[in-house]
Amino acid sequence: MQKSSAYLGFIYTLLLASSAFLEVLSSITQVPIKLPKDKVTGSPRPDDEPRLISHEVETYIHSLLSRHSSPGLAVAVVLKDPSATVGFRHQLLGAGNARTSLFPPVPVTPDTLFAIASNSKLFLALSTGLLISNHSLDVQWTTKVATLIPEWALDDPVASQEATILDLLVHRTGMPRHDFAGAPLEGGVPTMISQLRYLRPSAPFRSTFQYNNMMYETISHLPKRLLNVSFECFVNQHIFKPLGMNASTYSVEEAEARRYPPDYIFSDSLDARTISANHATESIPVMAEGHQYSLRDFYLKERGELRPTVPYFQRPGEERIWAGAGGILTSIRDMVPWLSTLLNGGIVPQTNLTLIPPEVLNRLETGVMVTEGKAAYPEFSPKVYGPAQWRYAYRGHEIIEHGGNNPGFKTQIARLPNLVGKIPLFPNATGLGIAVFSNDADGGPVLEGVKFRIIDDLLRLEEIDWYSRFVNDTEVYYAMKRRMAIPRPQDPQPPPRPISTLQDYSFEHPAYGLLQPCFVPPRPPNSQNSSSTQAHDFLRRGESSANRVQSCAAFLQHPTTQLLLSQSTVADIPTLVIPFHRTFATHLRLTHWSGPWFNLTVVWGNHGEHESKDEKNRILIGLDERFEVEWVTYEEEEGLAFRGGIWGMEGPDATAPKERGKKGAEVWFAKV
Repeated sequence: MQKSSAYLGFIYTLLLASSAFLEVLSSITQVPIKLPKDKVTGSPRPDDEPRLISHEVETYIHSLLSRHSSPGLAVAVVLKDPSATVGFRHQLLGAGNARTSLFPPVPVTPDTLFAIASNSKLFLALSTGLLISNHSLDVQWTTKVATLIPEWALDDPVASQEATILDLLVHRTGMPRHDFAGAPLEGGVPTMISQLRYLRPSAPFRSTFQYNNMMYETISHLPKRLLNVSFECFVNQHIFKPLGMNASTYSVEEAEARRYPPDYIFSDSLDARTISANHATESIPVMAEGHQYSLRDFYLKERGELRPTVPYFQRPGEERIWAGAGGILTSIRDMVPWLSTLLNGGIVPQTNLTLIPPEVLNRLETGVMVTEGKAAYPEFSPKVYGPAQWRYAYRGHEIIEHGGNNPGFKTQIARLPNLVGKIPLFPNATGLGIAVFSNDADGGPVLEGVKFRIIDDLLRLEEIDWYSRFVNDTEVYYAMKRRMAIPRPQDPQPPPRPISTLQDYSFEHPAYGLLQPCFVPPRPPNSQNSSSTQAHDFLRRGESSANRVQSCAAFLQHPTTQLLLSQSTVADIPTLVIPFHRTFATHLRLTHWSGPWFNLTVVWGNHGEHESKDEKNRILIGLDERFEVEWVTYEEEEGLAFRGGIWGMEGPDATAPKERGKKGAEVWFAKV
């Protein structure tokens, strides 16, 4: 059990890694803003041409990858400079490895596809602005969502009736994250929207900032409602194509099918033919593999092992319900026209097309909600959040940025729009854009360290070791979590009923889905885990229905279940495991604490539908996230009360329920 109810699921985990990685390979280009037709890396940059990524910064990037044992990184630096061709300069860097499941590994290039996660949100916010700028639709930022989407409703009647498009885009509906409610649904986004009314709020409407991906997914339904066009098609037609973002897609199937052409040059000594020959294959995938620390548990000081997430955590078709909040797969090369247009007042430099109307860009760049009332570091100002962007000052210079975090990937896209006369090497420059993509779930300290080092270098500011700051802060955070964890009592109170009887029941939440617990048989002495036969025999002796016995027997034999149970630290603690197929989860593990209370772990494994055939690529994550469950039998309605931060509450004015039972549940699963 924990004293803290802080949400642990999707924070910027900034962690030290423990093992050295393979040799770093890089690919660098600096050319005028022009997308090559053939994806082949451009000619080497003349040695006398000023660099946006200096030799010192490039060396620093490689050193961070080695120091952090991080697989790869891609960087784009864009400079608005009237003295350059079409008014912009850029430099691209691919460092480290994109795919490590093969040997030799496939290096990162400017054309490697990464999942940019929540950096997709600005594309949704822009698409919404384009709908609003279409005056024939009669939609405004202040239009109430209830008037546009019939499926819309929230638990709070005021929020249901009054919430506007802008409210959803700046996260002020009163709803916490509820990310574990997200799942591939047969009815798609409309079904997800119809389930929002069953999710408990943690703050009054418009009282505080609480990040919520499902609000963005709700807004992604507007193109379909207003124009009968899918969100993905709308973005492709109105943003990707006009910008020439030819690599960008929402389709996992399309991204995974991409291959480098035979004449692609990875570096001076490495081309696609050489890599293909080494791998005994005709072509090399363009999409990066995300990497995560399997079996990491910071409560036990277990760092885990960094492994590639093979295949991508969402399979073709599942990504549709995640598109608006975090679905774009793109390259660092495609960030050049994107950042250039944002820095150019919404005008595409190559074509002079006004892609973003001035009033839309102004709305997107204006903060609405205060998210950090006090500066996190002396060099920062307080932070505000507008639609899909944070805005703050760094050492006196304004930054507009957003981060992204999908399983196996971290991204950061930032721009400094007001730098007239501030860059000595480029005295005519007026604005700077930086995109950093990592295929390491724990790559946050690396990409943030790289971002700030580039800024400090170009602005000739005294260097700050941001990487070490973030790593140290994270170590302090997890040390605090360990201190706050309350160990199981030596003489725990018995549960209200035998724990094995939970297997006889089913529990359901309208948005989180159905829970059908499976009781784990006690382990024999000196055994790491029960054999499948023992588990099956024990279940057959229980009082469950034949169907539940059979399904639980099979589930207990599942490789992810076996791996999960092998991580239990005390063999004699009564345990249940539950299938839980959601976007960010596959299993629940409940271990008895005392009386009606259980510790809850929500984990994701790449087995079953996400099966990795290679044993060394199998992953189990989530062991270092712990929540609480109360088995409620004393009220008229029996059920399981999930609490301890699982709903993702944040914000100074949000409050967690303090009661017991159903009233104290962040998520209530009623017995059915």
